[in-house]
Amino acid sequence: VKRGGALGLKEVVFGMAHRGRLNVLSQVMAKPHRAIFHEFKGGSYAPDDVEGSGDVKYHLGASSDREFDGNKVHLSLTANPSHLEIVNPVVMGKARAKQDQIFGRTREEIVPQEERAKVLPLLLHGDAAFAGQGVVAEILGLSGLRGHRVAGTVHFIINNQIGFTTNPRFSRSSPYPSDVAKMIEAPIFHVNGDDPEAVVYAAKIATEFRMKFHKPVVVDMFCYRRFGHNEGDEPGFTQPMMYRAIRGHKSTVQLYGDKLIAEGLVTAAEIDKMRADWRAHLEAEFEAGQSYKPNKADWLDGAWSGLRTADNQDEQRRGKTSVPMKTLKEIGRKLTEVPADFEVHRTIGRFLENRRKAIDSGEGIDWATAEALAFGSILYEGNPIRLSGQDSERGTFSQRHSVLYDQRNENRYIPLNNLGPQQANYEVINSMLSEEAVLGFEYGFSLAEPRALTMWEAQFGDFANGAQVVFDQFIS
Repeated sequence: VKRGGALGLKEVVFGMAHRGRLNVLSQVMAKPHRAIFHEFKGGSYAPDDVEGSGDVKYHLGASSDREFDGNKVHLSLTANPSHLEIVNPVVMGKARAKQDQIFGRTREEIVPQEERAKVLPLLLHGDAAFAGQGVVAEILGLSGLRGHRVAGTVHFIINNQIGFTTNPRFSRSSPYPSDVAKMIEAPIFHVNGDDPEAVVYAAKIATEFRMKFHKPVVVDMFCYRRFGHNEGDEPGFTQPMMYRAIRGHKSTVQLYGDKLIAEGLVTAAEIDKMRADWRAHLEAEFEAGQSYKPNKADWLDGAWSGLRTADNQDEQRRGKTSVPMKTLKEIGRKLTEVPADFEVHRTIGRFLENRRKAIDSGEGIDWATAEALAFGSILYEGNPIRLSGQDSERGTFSQRHSVLYDQRNENRYIPLNNLGPQQANYEVINSMLSEEAVLGFEYGFSLAEPRALTMWEAQFGDFANGAQVVFDQFIS
């Protein structure tokens, strides 16, 4: 965060699972310790007027502003379920939307990678999950694609050399958990977690690489899990030799403290005082947690401020969705026009002519034409639309034709981006052949851009099944 801020970084969007999350919340996100203690004692994590449920209290998100050397960087930690790695595409989509906002993107404008680099997606992974979960390979596949690139993600693997109770030789076929990132030739830094200075150095290099080359980069931190998988787990049941070695191994704090003492930078008494002061701080925060009350749900700040959920008494819950006939016909005319020097395929020419006749007469309007008119009316009122899916530009059944191609040179023309100067941007994307990661990405985009209509299109039949985790754990 500090090095990125010095290189022009404005915002970091974090995604991670449970391992190390409390430390990130308190030490990186600056969440008050009293708030964490309050939640662990059964207190509410949100104001009384915010509804929601979850399985693990510290899976919720947070946000804060941190300043280093005069550079302010906004941090946001994305809420996630217990399904490992599924938050990854959500973070990337959220970062993409924030990048568009910072740049102030207009119609069909390509945001320079240097501008996208001002928002960094930073993902913390476990070793077994990074190697085992297919969504990891999917997000790496998304990383260089025009509709989904985010100027590089920093991937940080907390390599505990174990996955719950499963040893590495049973959880992956590759030497390193990071080897999956070789599919996109991402640089990978392996570093010893017992050497804090080396970890910081590797993180700095990774950040500098991303900010310069706008590509994904991986840090694989070799370390260990001193206790069990969770608060009540006993790892000695399944890894007795490993945990015998861990119990006899000095902690990172002890090793680094000994190093600083040997270098004459601190004394043992000073380290003892630091420990005592920190313990006293935590005790005071624990007591303060008794009366702590959250005063805001900070994941609903920013672009969501001023918006509220509808209730049953709200007369405008359904909204006013009708459009004047004159406006619809004006949109229809624009939808069926192409520039004079643009040569469409002759079949597409007939398609546009038939669509024009249907709109003028009001008869024979099919689903695709109705969809185009609906999209046009939304754009006409200044609300952006993002549509992503497999072959969504043309439409699986050759029904949409959102993007027209000049038959001489393959130049593109998008009628929905040529309705008039007052309209918002229409972005339609042929996605990679993935359901889970792409839907997760689009959901993440919608988290940061509530005023846009963000859609993912399942290509055919029951293809939505391939993204079921995203539906179950985020959307529903």
